[in-house]
Amino acid sequence: MKKVVIVGSNGLLGSSLLKVLADKYEVTTITRKSEHSDYQVDMTSLNLSQSVLSDISPDFIINLAALTNVDTCECDINLAYLVNTKIAENIACFSKKHNTFIIHISTDHLYNQNNATEQDVEICNSYAMTKYCAERSYNPNNSIVLRTNFFGKSHSESSLGLCNTIYKQAQEGIELKLFNDVYFSPLSIITLCDVINVCLRERIPGVFNVGSKNGMSKEQFLRYFLIKAGVENLKYKSISVDDVCLKTPRPKDMRMNVSLFERTYKYNLPKLMIEIENVANEFK
Repeated sequence: MKKVVIVGSNGLLGSSLLKVLADKYEVTTITRKSEHSDYQVDMTSLNLSQSVLSDISPDFIINLAALTNVDTCECDINLAYLVNTKIAENIACFSKKHNTFIIHISTDHLYNQNNATEQDVEICNSYAMTKYCAERSYNPNNSIVLRTNFFGKSHSESSLGLCNTIYKQAQEGIELKLFNDVYFSPLSIITLCDVINVCLRERIPGVFNVGSKNGMSKEQFLRYFLIKAGVENLKYKSISVDDVCLKTPRPKDMRMNVSLFERTYKYNLPKLMIEIENVANEFK
């Protein structure tokens, strides 16, 4: 079996991806401190990262490590660089020496317009900058970068995710404040795991937008999810993101054009409403 290393395996995506790949690959997991991973290593250290990767000698490395709290990234740029960029640089260093193929999970936070293509990058904060710098670390001929956003029921020890958090609040009768003017086109975790599996098999390098079709506002997304998940007497207030005093600027429209990935991989990405329905069924 080919060897796959998952860096940052204890998060929302990694916990599900491990189950998908376990019967096809010899999977080794690396985290900073999770007792459930195979190795607990500070991957921001060049020496430690090279040592552990040399011990494992993987055929593929999947980098899921990320600091996604936008305000934390803005307040602590050094930490944002270490987690979002330095780990990627260290993985790229190993790949250069050993010709190891990389799949890197990036973000839709690089865009601020509807139907954005891979060329339409607009950096608006430190989170986006550090994620973009990570992408630039890799050899473009030996890596796949997937710009994405994802959602689903959490099976992670360290991350509840948006759906679990909002579902719990709604069930408790808390009035939700939902943005009516922030748009995105996320994928379900299940679909993204399948996409990664296909990428491992086909290994066509490049930078690709990977999201659902027919994106929507976060208000529409969360209302539809909660209704389909069976939440009754939903309490919410429709608001503009401009009415909230956010510490850090954020993009308003992250809906992506996914045609490049679909053409390259001959893969039909799903509509967002179908993705929401599938995830909502897990909460019933």
